[in-house]
Amino acid sequence: MPEAITRARTEDFGAIWQFYADVCTQQEHDQYSPMWTLGVYPAEEDIRGHLEAGEFYLTSRDGRIAGALVLTPHEDPEYAHIPWPTPAADDEVAVIHLLAVHPRMRGKHIGAMLAEGAIALARTMGKRVIHLDVVHQNLAASRIYKQAGFTFVGPFQVFYEDTGLMHFDMYEYVL
Repeated sequence: MPEAITRARTEDFGAIWQFYADVCTQQEHDQYSPMWTLGVYPAEEDIRGHLEAGEFYLTSRDGRIAGALVLTPHEDPEYAHIPWPTPAADDEVAVIHLLAVHPRMRGKHIGAMLAEGAIALARTMGKRVIHLDVVHQNLAASRIYKQAGFTFVGPFQVFYEDTGLMHFDMYEYVL
């Protein structure tokens, strides 16, 4: 059983980088994937920035990272054009990024535990809603969020500086 979700520390960077390297390498063998490119997204400077801001969370098993996520305490500017069902000010929104399960830990409900942990964390932060995007057709990730109670908002194009214009399925969770 994985340990509880804990806030990552800056000294965890090396293990986190290796974790995402393993996740990104596995993608070429997966039917569904987030379509990440290590060094672009996730990028080293982004991971370090989230660590320094205290936004990175981990769960471990046997002393190794089993799953990870970022929970930012504000709306993403790239989401400004999305017609979210629940009106909320930017500071009333938390956003999930980089939620992943280590390839060796799949099938153990760690993704569901991470989604539920993000919900609990957002509640303690006093947020009203959680927003996130899933690469269109990443059915495995969409299933995790739907089972956790997230509502599918719709398919949208979102432009990120590092990855360009991409098609995403947008989700919302009302706290």
